[in-house]
Order: sequence, then C-alpha cells, then structure tokens
Amino acid sequence: MRYSNLIGAAGCLLALGGCAASASPEWDAQFGDHVRILNAQQLIDPDAPTRNAQTNPRTDGRTTREAMDRHVESYRAPPPTTVINIGNIGTGR
Repeated sequence: MRYSNLIGAAGCLLALGGCAASASPEWDAQFGDHVRILNAQQLIDPDAPTRNAQTNPRTDGRTTREAMDRHVESYRAPPPTTVINIGNIGTGR
C-alpha cells in the first residue's frame, strides 16, 4: 500500500510538471504586451511630445519656483478659516 501511494504521488508530480513546462515560454514571450497596448490606447495624441518639444514655456523659472514655494507653504501653515454664522436656518424655530 505504501508503494502504491508513492507511485501515485510520483505520477501526479510528473503530470503537473509536464503541464507547467509547456506554456511558460509562450507566456514569457508575451509578458507585458497587454499593459503596453492598453497604455498606448489611452493616449489621445501620441505625437504630442515630439511636436511640442520646441515650444516656449508660458512662465519663467523664477515665477514657477515661487508659485511652488507658496503652494508648499500653504500646507505647512494654512490660512485661518473664516466661520460665518448664518443663524438657525433649517431648524424650524
């Protein structure tokens, strides 16, 4: 009985090993193709980076840097919020 279990387990391992080895090279050759296709399909105009490479920016570097600094500072020290008391609107009184 012990030998029959051993033979059965060996047969199962051979069968599983044969199934796993047959499809792997084909799948490896196509790995990531669908992701690249979906990324390409999401672009509206794939030639935009090359066509717009020579355009001048609308702002200079100093203005952009100062705007970014103000943006970061607004998170560090947010401006005080103003609370407007409207009264008892909607309470039925």
